[in-house]
Formats: sequence, structure tokens, C-alpha cells
Amino acid sequence: MFRLMELETVHWDYWRNFKLPLDAPIITISGPNGSGKTTLLDAMRTLLALECSKKRDYKRYVRRNGEDFCWLRGVVDNQCPPGASYRPFRLPYQQDKITLACRIDKKGGDWSRKYWIADGEVSLQEIEQKGEEFGVRDYQRILHSAGLSPAIARVLSLEQGQTDKLCELSHKDLLDLVFQVFGDKEVLERYEEARHHQEHTVRELDAGQNQLEALGNSLEKHEQKVNRYLEWHRLNQERVSLTAEIRPRLEHHLLQREADNARRTLLAIRKEWRTKHAERASMQLELQAQRQAHENAQLRSQAAQENEQNQQRALNELNRELGRWEAIVEQQKRLEQQVHSTQGDKLADAREIEKLAGERDGLRLRIAELEQKQRQLDEMLENLAAGRRADPHDVGAFRQALSQAGIVHDLLADVVEVADPTWQSAVEAVLAPFAHLVLLGKEKDTEAAMALGEKLRYRHFIVPDCVSAGLAPKGSLLEVVHFAKPVPEWLLRTLERTRRVEDAAAGSKLPRGEDWITRQGYLRERRGGRYAAPDQARFGKARLEALREQRGQLEKALAPLREQLNELTSRIRTQQAQLAGVDAAARLAERAEEFAEARQQYDALVLRRRDNTVLQAQQERAEADKAVSTAFGSLQKIEFALQGLEREIAGKENRSAREEQKRRVQTLRHNRKQFPAGWSNSDANQQLADKYRDTTNIDRRIEEIELRFKEESWETDDTVVALRDKIKDDYRRMESDLSSRRRDNEMARSQTETAREQYIAVLRHTVSRYVKNLKVLGDLAGIKVEHEPVALENNDLSLAQAGLAVRFNFDDKGFMGMNDGDASGGQQVMKSLILLVALMMEESRPGGFVFIDEPFAHLDIVNIERVAKFLKATRAQYLLTTPVTHNVGVYDPSMLTLVTFKKKPTDTWAPGVKVLVRERS
Repeated sequence: MFRLMELETVHWDYWRNFKLPLDAPIITISGPNGSGKTTLLDAMRTLLALECSKKRDYKRYVRRNGEDFCWLRGVVDNQCPPGASYRPFRLPYQQDKITLACRIDKKGGDWSRKYWIADGEVSLQEIEQKGEEFGVRDYQRILHSAGLSPAIARVLSLEQGQTDKLCELSHKDLLDLVFQVFGDKEVLERYEEARHHQEHTVRELDAGQNQLEALGNSLEKHEQKVNRYLEWHRLNQERVSLTAEIRPRLEHHLLQREADNARRTLLAIRKEWRTKHAERASMQLELQAQRQAHENAQLRSQAAQENEQNQQRALNELNRELGRWEAIVEQQKRLEQQVHSTQGDKLADAREIEKLAGERDGLRLRIAELEQKQRQLDEMLENLAAGRRADPHDVGAFRQALSQAGIVHDLLADVVEVADPTWQSAVEAVLAPFAHLVLLGKEKDTEAAMALGEKLRYRHFIVPDCVSAGLAPKGSLLEVVHFAKPVPEWLLRTLERTRRVEDAAAGSKLPRGEDWITRQGYLRERRGGRYAAPDQARFGKARLEALREQRGQLEKALAPLREQLNELTSRIRTQQAQLAGVDAAARLAERAEEFAEARQQYDALVLRRRDNTVLQAQQERAEADKAVSTAFGSLQKIEFALQGLEREIAGKENRSAREEQKRRVQTLRHNRKQFPAGWSNSDANQQLADKYRDTTNIDRRIEEIELRFKEESWETDDTVVALRDKIKDDYRRMESDLSSRRRDNEMARSQTETAREQYIAVLRHTVSRYVKNLKVLGDLAGIKVEHEPVALENNDLSLAQAGLAVRFNFDDKGFMGMNDGDASGGQQVMKSLILLVALMMEESRPGGFVFIDEPFAHLDIVNIERVAKFLKATRAQYLLTTPVTHNVGVYDPSMLTLVTFKKKPTDTWAPGVKVLVRERS
């Protein structure tokens, strides 16, 4: 290790500048307290890039004098020590002296330092040109290689009065300090590097395993995210495909198929339309002839009716007269019956008459009800036969109100005709709830019609928006229904989507969700299935036939009831005659002349009535009415046939269907221009039709996808795939790297074992050398030194716990430990000095210097002499501080004394350091 030879400062603390020689083995720095002894040591420490004493630092010293810079310059010895083969400072430094320098500058309110090293002795003015500039770290590294190890640096930084603290080190700390100074650094570093590398590798492997597990968890999460993304991507592509391609293609295919069917249908209808036109012309001629016949029959009926009325008036006069005389004759008959009848139990007869009268009244009421229904049916039949309305009372009242308000309208029952009578029940089942639905002719009448409906509480729909029926889908219920006028669109849609089936078994084979109806009127719709056909027909010709059938059933029901009434009336009269037979003979005698005249007049009038021609007139009128009815029936039949033919012609003409077909063709042409060529492949499109059947299923699938997108959470960022792949690659790489590093760590473990064996061997050798130095120094100081064997086993635990225990024997008073409480202050200083100087006796790096701040503090004269003698006997360079109040014996070992002085308050700078040189004897 090198020695100090010279120190120069500029603006350090309160010193302007000075230059001091340090070329002596023992240098004493003396001065009163506060005169700068420690400050001078801290200047040397700062020059050597060491820590200052206590809590001071270099910034404290340079900021006190008000200057912006400070220089520290030192010259150290670079000669080969005795027995050594190399200089402390290696290449490129080859001279016997080396110049060290430190410049401290104030920059931006803070202080920074720079270091220079120059080969040879170089002044401050030339150091920046000739020297090489270093940072603090690099500067410390060079000094370290020159022998100023971290262990020596720690010793050099001992604070004032702490020289005796070295003996307070623990056994383990002392052993570490010894090995740092004496140990083979290459072996130590190799072992420490291998051991720390292995430990670090184990920790890294453990951390890497944790990272690998975390990465595995992250990979699993990202796999789930990728799966959600792939599913979202698939569903999104399906949705886009359904919306952008499949649905347009299927619509185009279905429209093409519909257009083909419509074209064939329209061609067939066109042929039928021409035939129907010819039939209509013929039927119109027949209608004119039938109208003429109907008018002639009406004239004959009118004449017969007038004749009947005249004959009826004469007959009525005769009947009135005949009735008057007939009453008297009847009185005579009853009196005669009473005379011939036997007397019975009058009370029983009276009760029998009362019972029969009750039965007769019940029959009369029932007959009256049936006759009332019969009259209503007769009125409805007469109205229908005459082409007039036959509506229920509430419907008739509402229609009358509409007519009075000038609102053009029709009932649904008036515009419906069933083309196929075998499906009459099916049509009735669907349309029966809407039979009295009101169809407005003008949309502007909607508000007024609704107001009347609210006022009269009309319970059926009033519809202003109506459309003409188009081409009916094949197999639908609309196919067997014709409408004379426009009807509500929703009604047409209902008939279009209701398919005709033979029975419920055939309907059950249709797809779920389709409406169907049987011939008998069993209806299946979205709400379920039920038998919906009404008891009485309400639409078309079937309505008139149903009314007639109902009229005949009423007539059959009335005949037996009337016979029962006549029988009861006869029985009542007989019982009444029996009760009245007591005075009959007397009354016959009293009124004999009156009864004889009445009989004569009655017989004469009966003969006159027999000769009356009213019956012939009635028969003629009945025949005329029958002829009128027959003519009207034929006329109505022709008119109905002609109306049906007109509807068929209108249907065959079917402008709306042709317009619809035109729009289809235009749409198909437009699609062909816009669609890609592959979209027109009929086979592929047919496969789409077989798969989806219609666009409803596509829309349903799109809705399902949209609902899933709305209700479920999805990953929509495609970067998750790349991120998953990256994580997967990282996982594989990390797993492979961990496996490789585990193998390398096993190899490092074996290398560590080898390095530890070498370390133990070096450690034993180092301990033996250090103990040898301790004993040599102990002999110089008259102190016996011994140590406890160091337990060094081949494992890290024993090495970590190993320590060097040194014991000292002063004046043959027995051995004591390093930090024994019984030792005096002087003994503590001597123990620390022996431990410290023994570190300087390393044979490979002899020499060196030591800073000891006040080593003689609290020592008596004897101990001062002992310490001084010991210092002289060693080969190290010492820089000692001592107050001026101590015994002069402290200066005895010094060859060079540096004297410091306190700064006066009135002076800017402190006095310079004085130098006392002992003359060599």
C-alpha cells in the first residue's frame, strides 16, 4: 500500500491555502480544541474519496469560506515496498511518486467534486493538463487496487476518540475484516460470486416459477378471452353473412320462384279471362230477357193483387154479416149441447177448466214466440229475395245512422262470396267474428263513423283502410274466398297465412307456428286449436239457404203445437158447456124465434160466400206472386252469377297482381345487376331455401345472435389472439429457460462446493498469517496474544457463523477477551492498535498509513509511553491528532509535527498550519 508524502489545500474550510510535508513514519497533528485537527484529517479523507468523520461531509468545509471552489492535492509514494515485486499504482503509472487531486465546485446551488491522478509530482496549475480526470467511483476503484481496500477505508474513517473501538468488533466481524485485508480476493470473489450467483439463481428460479405460474394463469385467462373472441367472430361473421348475403340471396330466390309461379298463374288466368268475357256477354243478354220477364210478372202480380183486394173487400163485408148471425147460431148450438150434456161435479169441472186454460196459455206463448221468429225470418227472406238488407237490430240501427250521416259503407258479410262450398264451414270459422265488420268507403269519414260507433256502442270493428285482394298463395284459405270490394289488409294476411288441410292429423304435420283449418271448421292458430265454425252461415248464398232451412224447421215445430192448442180449446169449451147446462132449455124456449131467423140468415149467407171468387183471386194472386218470385229468383241467380263472373273477370284481370308481378320482375333485374355472379346459382340458392325455408328463420337467427351479443359479455378486440400467442410463446420460452437455468444451477452448485473448499483453505491460511502478525506485535508491545481455533467446516452455515476470537494478557494478569469490561482505557487502545497494525503487516502489501484521531485520550503517562513505543516499533505510517494539553510524551514517537491554530473572530482566514521536523540523531 502507498504512503502519504505531501498535502496541499486551497480554500479548504477557513484555510486560504497551505502545503504540508507528510514524508514521515509518525506524524502528530497538535493544536487546541477547535483549531482544525480533525478538519485536516477530513481533508486527507476527502482527497482519498473517504467518508469524513462524525456526521460531517466535504460540503460543510467548502461552503464556510464563501468561495466557489476548493482544491485538494496530495503526493503519495509509488515505490515497490521491500519484498514486493510491483508498485501500488499499476500501469500506466511508472514513477516513484503519484499526484492525487480533488476539485470541488459550486454548481446550481450544490457542490460537486472531480478527481485527477497524475504520474509523478505535478502542481495544481498543471494537474488538469497532465493528469487524468476520474469520477468518484472510478477514482475509488483505482485507490482500492493500490491497497486502499474498503476495510482500510473503514479504519481510516474512525471518528475522534474511537481508536479503541476496533477491539469491540464481534468475532465474526473481525474475521471478515481480516479476510478482506489479507484474503485472496480472487478466490474470495470467485466463491462469493459462485455462492451469490447460485443463491440469486435459486431466488430467480423461485420467482421465475411464480412468474411462470402467473403467466400460466394469464395464458388460461387469455385462452378464455380468445375463445370468446373466436365465438364472437364466428357469430358476427354469421350475422354479416346472413344479413349481407344469405338473406338477399334467399329473398331473390324466393322472389324468382314466386315470379315464376305468378307468371304461369297469370298466363292461365288470362286464358280464362277471355272465356269469362264471352260468358259475360251471353249472360248479360240473358239478364236483359230475365229482367223483362220479371217486369211482366210484376205487372200480372199487381193486377191479380188488385182483383184480390176487391174480392177480399166484398168477402169481408159478407164475413162481418155472417159473423153476426154465426154468433147467434153458435149460441143456439151451445145451449143445445148444454141441454143434452149430463150434470157432473161442478168443482172438479171448474178445476179441470182452470188446468186446461193454463196449458192453453203456455202453448199460446210458445206459439207466439215461434211465430215471432217466423215473421222475422220471413222478413229477412223477403229482404234478401228483394235484394234488401237483413241485419240484426243493433247492426241495422248503426247502418241506418251511417246512412243518415251520408257515410258510404258496407258490411263484410255483404262483400264475401265463398268460391268452394265445401270450404264454407272453414271460411265461416275464420270470418264469423268479423261478419258485422263495417268497411268505410271513404277514409275521410273515419272520424264521424268512430263518433257514431262510440255513441251507439257498436261492438264491431269500423275499418277505414282497405286494400284489394291480390293473388292468393296456393293452399291458403284466401284461395277459396272472393271479395266484391276492398277489405282490411290484416284480414287478407290472416286468410293468406291460414293453410287448408283435410283434417287435424294433416295439420299436425305442418311446421310449428303455422295456422291451419280443416273443412269442418277446426282452426289451429297461435293461441291453440278449437272448433270455430258457427251454427248458422253468414256469408254468401249459404246464408239464404240457411234461413230457409231454419224457416222450415220453425214451421214443422209450429204444426203440432197448433193442433194441441185446438184440442185444448175444444176440451175447455166442452167443460164450460157442462157447467152451464142447467138453464139451457129455458133459454132455448125464450129465444126460439131469434134462433130460427138466425139459422135462416146464416144458411143464406153461407151459400153466398161459397159463390164468392176471392179464393180464385187469391189463387191467381198466389200464382202471380209465385211467378214473380220465380222470375226474381232467376233474375237474382243470373245477377249473382254475373256478379261472380265480374269478380272472376276482375280477378282474372287482376291488375294489382300484374303490377305486383311487374315489380317482382324489376326487382329481379335490379338484383341480377347488383349481385355477384355466384349469387345467381340456382342450385346453391335452392340449398339455402331448403335450409332456411324463408327469411323469417333468417331474421329469427339474426335476432338470436343480436340477443346473445346484448345479454352476454364478449371479447371483440382481435389483438387478444396475438396477445395470447405472445403469452404462449413467453410461457414456452420461460418454461424452457427455467429448465435450462435449473440445470445450470445444479452445475453452479457443484462449482460452489469446489469454490467453498478453496475458500476454506485460503481462510485458514489467512487466519494463521493474521494471528502470526498479532503475536509479533504483541511481543513488541510486551503483550501476550493468543486466539481460539476457528471452526471452519465445509458448509455455508458454519462459514457464516465462523469468527476470530483473540485474547490478550497484559502484565501476566491473565488473558482477557477483545471487549472485556475489565480492561482499562490504555489496554483497549493497545488491543485496537495491535489489531489495526496487524492488518498493515500483510507481506504482499507492506506499509500503508493510518489516521488515528486522539489515540492518547484518557491515557496515563505509562500507557502513553507504551503506545508511543509500540508505534515506533511498527512499519506503518501514522497520522495522529492530540490536544496541546497532553503530556509531551505524546510527541516522542513523532518525526513530524503539524501545529494548527484557531481562527480569530476578526480574521477572514485561519492561520496556516506550522510544521515541526524532528532532527534525526
